[in-house]
Amino acid sequence: MAHLYAQRRDSAPPLDMNLEEAPVANGVVRVGDVVRELPALHHIQPCACTLCRERPDQERNVKVLGIGRRNGTIYVLLPEGYECPAAEVERAQA
Repeated sequence: MAHLYAQRRDSAPPLDMNLEEAPVANGVVRVGDVVRELPALHHIQPCACTLCRERPDQERNVKVLGIGRRNGTIYVLLPEGYECPAAEVERAQA
């Protein structure tokens, strides 16, 4: 059940928010595009976390609010300040 609870993380430097687009699993996205997170392949299945469980598209699809880079990894900034690695999302139909 540990995957259902917040984990302590070391603080990270802020994202360098100078990117206009990001490569994702099925193409490229820009700020304002709609994406959805891919299932977490590294989780032991079946997994009940928000990412792995099936949900309606209106709950999974979110708008990209910004794109940045930290330590060589490109992130998409999603609602509520969530920074998700671009490789872990796919472009969704708007």
